[in-house]
Amino acid sequence: MKDPEYITTSEAGNICGVTRITITRWIDDGLLNAFITPGGHRKIRREDLDRFLAAKNIIPPEATNPGKKNILVVDDNPYDLKLFEAAFLVAKDKYQVHTASDGFEAVYKIGEVKPGIVVLDLMMPNMDGFEVCTRIKSNEHTKHIKVIVTMAHGEEENRKKALECRTDAFFTKPLDWTALIEKIIGFSQ
Repeated sequence: MKDPEYITTSEAGNICGVTRITITRWIDDGLLNAFITPGGHRKIRREDLDRFLAAKNIIPPEATNPGKKNILVVDDNPYDLKLFEAAFLVAKDKYQVHTASDGFEAVYKIGEVKPGIVVLDLMMPNMDGFEVCTRIKSNEHTKHIKVIVTMAHGEEENRKKALECRTDAFFTKPLDWTALIEKIIGFSQ
């Protein structure tokens, strides 16, 4: 099916994985070309949106491995990120693992890749996992995402706080990889 020549700000937001307000801001800031209809609505040529996405190196969620389930792993330890990617190599035909090294990057990537599952380290600089989980679960568009938190210490206080953030599961480090992968597979069915 051919894309329409002109799209609305809401349609552009769905393609980019952002809100209509963000698209409007990009237009108002001169980052994205658009025109205003006589009725006062902004319309965007699809080719202008594609050019913008390419220039900003943004991958539309619709283009990220159709048929595969997206998992976002968020951890400030690059070694842990590599371990997780390696653990899913055998299932690369079914799962696409995306990574983020801090909470701010995680929030951006959630909009970009639309993961079904987020594996989230709790202790990170800048924006910790508690804040990221709270943002995911309190947003109408992302509250369905399954959040699995990982923590270096299984302290009861952290468990309670994670549950308050409405996490779906939690694991302590060092990780029981078999149990974690079984949980992910269970959530993705």
